[in-house]
Amino acid sequence: MILKMATSITARALSPDEYTVGWICAIPDELGPARAMLDERHAPIESQPSYDDNIYILGSIGKHNIAIACLPEYGVANAATAAKSMQATFRSLRFGLMVGVGGGIPGTWNDIRLGDIVVSLPTEQGGGVIQYDMGRREKDGFRRIGSLNKPPTLLRSAIPNLRTERGLPKNLSRMVADAWKKDATADSDDDSGDEEENEWRYPGVGQDILFKADFDHEDGLATCDACANQEASVIERPARKNTHPLVHYGNIASGNSVMKNAAQRDELAKKESVICFEMEAAGLMDNLLVLFLSKLQWKILISCSPCLVIRGISDYCDSHKNWQWQPYAAAVAAAYAKRLLLVIPPQAVAKLEPIWSK
Repeated sequence: MILKMATSITARALSPDEYTVGWICAIPDELGPARAMLDERHAPIESQPSYDDNIYILGSIGKHNIAIACLPEYGVANAATAAKSMQATFRSLRFGLMVGVGGGIPGTWNDIRLGDIVVSLPTEQGGGVIQYDMGRREKDGFRRIGSLNKPPTLLRSAIPNLRTERGLPKNLSRMVADAWKKDATADSDDDSGDEEENEWRYPGVGQDILFKADFDHEDGLATCDACANQEASVIERPARKNTHPLVHYGNIASGNSVMKNAAQRDELAKKESVICFEMEAAGLMDNLLVLFLSKLQWKILISCSPCLVIRGISDYCDSHKNWQWQPYAAAVAAAYAKRLLLVIPPQAVAKLEPIWSK
């Protein structure tokens, strides 16, 4: 079946069973770059289960067919619901990608800047994603319990190819620029994607300011202009040679609330060995579904979703958090996701067991 899209581009219509990669976004700023990274757009599927409330963007990157969905609201529970619905509709999915923005944890040992990228990768202290607010209160304080799944072996095996790729940061910047131009002109006959209108462009070194942990943003101020004038509260860092995004690998902290406290940020970072905070990944890494079996019996089914989390850094998890960096951060994260998929052989993905069958 062939459908005609609004762009006058003929779009293929594929069966839901032909899609092997699920891509989840949390906010609209993340959905635009995800769509723009597709090499080809597909026609929508004709039907989906009544309980699946996701709206999908379908397409391909290389030879990988991808289903993209955006959450109605951010949060761990919403991510889990969207992921399970996606798996039920696209029963041949082999793994998921959670791609979007997150808060970076700067430090002398880990020079994270706004616009950099963090990828969930297991360390000795974690499996790549840590749900830091899941645990119990004990007499000596909060004790985190449980652990989340590692990303799939295939994805972890592909990552070294990117870590050793010379020129990766520059290539990611180029991919973002190309994607913006393509997306800006996809639905119009004129070239409206000039640099002045580019929402995904790098905001500028002068807009990347790191404040000391004990310096809070003054309530009521819409910007940090006044904060930046407090030079004694600004942490000076050496300039980089360029503005291309660097990629960092390690544990990502996921929870049900926005992290905007620098002191708590630093405490948890030291305790849990994490380099990024976000609010959805835990819902994809381990899902708990309660199934009603009878009036007297309940059963807990643990369904593990193999997933890799990719976050563009849009803030420093402090009271100075704002949304200025979100479009660019979302775009570089999407570019990394595309570059990763391009080094993964489709044949290797096909050999994996579908998530739905687990």
